[in-house]
Amino acid sequence: MLNKILAIALASSLVTPVFAADSPFYIGGQISNTTLKESAAGFSDDFDFTVLSAIAGYQFTPFFATELRLGKGVNGESFQDIGYSEKLDVSQQTAVLMKGSVPITDAFSLYGVAGYAASKFTYKERDGDFYYSDSETVDGLTWGVGAGVKFTQNLSATVEYLQMPSEKFNDDGFGYKLKSHNLSLGVIYQF
Repeated sequence: MLNKILAIALASSLVTPVFAADSPFYIGGQISNTTLKESAAGFSDDFDFTVLSAIAGYQFTPFFATELRLGKGVNGESFQDIGYSEKLDVSQQTAVLMKGSVPITDAFSLYGVAGYAASKFTYKERDGDFYYSDSETVDGLTWGVGAGVKFTQNLSATVEYLQMPSEKFNDDGFGYKLKSHNLSLGVIYQF
């Protein structure tokens, strides 16, 4: 009888990790290079930022999932001169996405994402006693494509291009457009 109990305990301990890997929930992180293009009448300029994001997702089927992403800029654009400084940064970046995957092999898949995203850009300027700050949030529909490589049953890596929303602004008669995209590397852990 003791041998049967030990055999059942051993078998269940070997089977349990397989069931744990089949959980539909996953978490992860991404590091993104966010490029912001600002354009106005005859003028355009590009700015680069580094954004770290946390990912939480639910895998409904091997082909369809939803994700929530919350990000924060960790490296922005800045300029300093004697007594003068200015800084442009991403204060937050969020996205709610639907993800459609096409498994190519057991370890490699291609995917597309679409949904809603928002990026809040902040600008700060200081010149002696003068201080100015402003922020603009660019939000709307977003889409992207990516590829995933599975290293283990639970761990995978991704590379992704995400076209973020663009928006036109009119500030005291001065019109300009902000457009951005992300190029990201990610790590996903499937429970």
